[in-house]
Amino acid sequence: MSRCILSFLILGTLLTLSKAFTGVQYSPFMENRVVLSDSNSKESEKDAPKVAERGVSVDQDGKSNVWAIEPKMELDTKSDSEKTQGLLIGGVSFAAFAVGAGFVLTHLPDPNQF
Repeated sequence: MSRCILSFLILGTLLTLSKAFTGVQYSPFMENRVVLSDSNSKESEKDAPKVAERGVSVDQDGKSNVWAIEPKMELDTKSDSEKTQGLLIGGVSFAAFAVGAGFVLTHLPDPNQF
């Protein structure tokens, strides 16, 4: 009986100390302020060079035009002998794994034996 009471006391203590389902509490030392305008940000926007995005333009009416950019083509630079060598290495590796797995699986102890 005392074990059950002790378990409930420990569980209750852990639940009361848990902060998982509480709201965010802000420190009273934190400053809350809102900056409505900043002259430094306007100057930095003027100084920054404008970068034109690829695939986007703006026409004379101010409407945005967006179009797709096709990816660069990748050319296969491997020779036929390199491809054959890669396939052979992959095939031999798979065969070695299959033989090892088959050996292990056929030599497992019988579960009905115990």
